[in-house]
Amino acid sequence: MTSFLHGVGLIRSYSLGATLLDLNDPSKVLGQTSEPLLKPNDEEREGYVPNVVYTCGAIIHNNELIIPYAMADYASLFATVSLDELFAKLEYY
Repeated sequence: MTSFLHGVGLIRSYSLGATLLDLNDPSKVLGQTSEPLLKPNDEEREGYVPNVVYTCGAIIHNNELIIPYAMADYASLFATVSLDELFAKLEYY
C-alpha cells in the first residue's frame, strides 16, 4: 500500500512525499522517499496559499501513478510517475 504525505520545509514550501506501508499492518512503514516527489515550481508558488502543492490521492493506470494535485489553493493539475521509477526512489527499511 502506498501512502502520500505532505510536509513543509524551512522556507514554508509544502511538498509531497510517498511512503510504502505493509499491506497487512499499515502502521509498519517499509520505505519512503527521502526527497519530495512533488514540490511547487515557480508557476505554482503564487496564489491564495503560496508555495503549496497537495493531493487527496492517486490512481494507477498502465504502470503509471497519476497524481491529481492542487497548487496554491487556486488551481488543479496532474503529475505522473512510473511505478518502477517511484519504487526505485524509495529508501527501504
